[in-house]
Amino acid sequence: MRYNLRYEKNLIPVYTDEKLFFGSVVHKALETWHGINGSFYEFRKDFTLSKIDEACAGWETDRDKRKTRLPATEMMLAYMERYRDDDFETIAVEREFDGSIRNPRTGSVSKTFAMKGKADGIVKTSNGLFLLEHKTTSKLMEDPLDKLWEDTQVSLYVSYLRDLGYDITGVIYNELLKCSLIQRTGETEEEFQIRHAELCAKNKNGQSTAKRQLPESDEEYAARVREWYQSECRFNRTELYLNETQLDLVRQDIWGMTQLFLDARRREDWFCNRESCNTFFGECAYRRYCKSNYDDAVRREMFEIAVTPHTEFESFG
Repeated sequence: MRYNLRYEKNLIPVYTDEKLFFGSVVHKALETWHGINGSFYEFRKDFTLSKIDEACAGWETDRDKRKTRLPATEMMLAYMERYRDDDFETIAVEREFDGSIRNPRTGSVSKTFAMKGKADGIVKTSNGLFLLEHKTTSKLMEDPLDKLWEDTQVSLYVSYLRDLGYDITGVIYNELLKCSLIQRTGETEEEFQIRHAELCAKNKNGQSTAKRQLPESDEEYAARVREWYQSECRFNRTELYLNETQLDLVRQDIWGMTQLFLDARRREDWFCNRESCNTFFGECAYRRYCKSNYDDAVRREMFEIAVTPHTEFESFG
């Protein structure tokens, strides 16, 4: 159903999810940092931070940009200091690729579907070439090897990048832990008066020395986030290897998925998996629309119709 709404009906959300915006800002910063390795540290750092400022331009009046700017900046400052001397060489960043989808049993090429993607990075270590996969997360992975087994995207990227001549042997999961601290908004005068009255009522003398809680300044908030990143390591890199069996399995899965899409399109019957409405990554962007029984008023409020289905690949040549 999600495929149908996004790529058959061409519905794209009007508003960008706050978590997605944060992730996109940090990914752009990481692309910049790793894309100019070998340059002077101060130049790399300043240029990387400038990308956050560009992405968050107008933050003074934009709620999502304001909530992203400082945490993203402090995250990248801590990250750059932690990895100022990377233990790998960057070969490519944001490497685009495309290719055919083949029937793994017969080798025939799909006439309807093709594969396109963009890898975060390709790096070279003493152990060979690796796909660099950035993950901004609220919790570091407990078992990266288990994650690799279920990570279809990584296996797909490695498969298609190999077709382009990159002899990639595995993946480096580059995890960045998001700070959970929220900037304190303080309280209004009305809220303070209510709290003050409650405190006075609890005291025998009917008085209280409580003062109004003022909003936390940007400098104070940035200092708290900085201290959080300095208190312990909030980053992790795990180097894992892929085997041919994993790649073969994901090729089979992708071919099978294309056949399900074709069958649903022929029958005009798109399966709605309600267990996927809320996942680790948050609520599906189409949940409210589905729940409304595809009410047209909800559609007009929440979505716009894309001119082309795959707007994320408009930059491809």
